[in-house]
Amino acid sequence: MPVAAVCQVLGVEVIVRFGDFEKCQIRSTFRIHQNVRVVVQLTHTFLWGIMKRRIFAPILALTMSAGLVLAGTAPGAAATIAPAASVHILAAKPLPNKVTIGKIKTAKVNKKTKKATVKPSVKATGKVKVTSSKITVKQGKKTIAKNVSSAKIKAGKYSVTTTAKYKTWTNKTTTKNVKKKVLVSGPKKAAKMSCLVDDYQHDGIGNIPVIVLFISCKGDFPGVYRTNAIDSVNPIGGWKPTKQNGGIMWGDDISNGPALKWNIGTKFSTSVKASKNIYKTTTVKQKSTKKVWSKEQTKTLKQSLTVKK
Repeated sequence: MPVAAVCQVLGVEVIVRFGDFEKCQIRSTFRIHQNVRVVVQLTHTFLWGIMKRRIFAPILALTMSAGLVLAGTAPGAAATIAPAASVHILAAKPLPNKVTIGKIKTAKVNKKTKKATVKPSVKATGKVKVTSSKITVKQGKKTIAKNVSSAKIKAGKYSVTTTAKYKTWTNKTTTKNVKKKVLVSGPKKAAKMSCLVDDYQHDGIGNIPVIVLFISCKGDFPGVYRTNAIDSVNPIGGWKPTKQNGGIMWGDDISNGPALKWNIGTKFSTSVKASKNIYKTTTVKQKSTKKVWSKEQTKTLKQSLTVKK
């Protein structure tokens, strides 16, 4: 089918031709919600390719999905058809704060009870909360029902007053500083610390003489974290001194410590997983939103009502 004919079927009169391509566009607007309109634009591209002296029929690729691209290459042809579709969703305008009292429609009595049930008809839009909706029913000067949610009345003519009470609200956002505990280091979290060899003590593990190092570390937390390391020239269990570890056996908290050549006062930096969780207290800004309510307001509607048999 010629492109012009296809475009005509699609309801489009404008055709753009360039080289082996022909294009027609559709742009339409439709509603998917009371306050939301969607604009859909489809671009249909037709490719005429020649291979082995045969003319291939134009390939029409259509898509109605936003952002979906269909691509295809005909055998032996180095061309791709990529129809483009775009959907623009217009932001809905906020609904006005409004309370509407509808008229109660003509009612008909129940065959068994010989009475009809009437109720108030109240609707609200926007930032409104209806706190109460009541009716007062009169027949002449006689009050049949006063400030009730519903009333059962016989056939006849009545005067009905609907009273709606409501409040409106606005959102108020405040920001305050809140103190929060943050984990710095622990058995499952490493932290960079600056450490110092405070002291040492000659000791032994079994018959193996060792030197126990007393180490204090500081980091991004209050106070000091204290730990130990062992200096030994002899193997201990599955550990043995090497050039890489410098003869220093570290604990689980400093599993990859430096090959330390130490003296009292030697400083070094390393990654530490503290044996117990270490926290710091920091101040963060916390936003909170709350509703600010208006004073209660009242709206009324007086009407005549006929209840039929």
